Amino acid sequence: MVIFPKDPSSNVDFSFDWADWLLEGETITEAGWIIVPNDSAAPTLSGATVTGDVTGVFVAGGRVGARYRLTCNVQTSDGRVADRSLVLRIMEQ
Repeated sequence: MVIFPKDPSSNVDFSFDWADWLLEGETITEAGWIIVPNDSAAPTLSGATVTGDVTGVFVAGGRVGARYRLTCNVQTSDGRVADRSLVLRIMEQ
């Protein structure tokens, strides 16, 4: 799993492109985002979007030195469900 550095003072977007996974004619009908661990210092998530085959979310904050797993769960028009995750490492940049 790829680790992405994130400054605690930044509010940046992360996204997943599902085009290669979706079947022909299939669309994303729902997308949800979680961050683990979700303690009081965890980054906050906002502005979740689904634009065609791409899901995105803005991530703000986080505790310096901590690592968090950011996961997007999608459901599709064909009834399929999948997760994709990445790891954020909060560090001063």
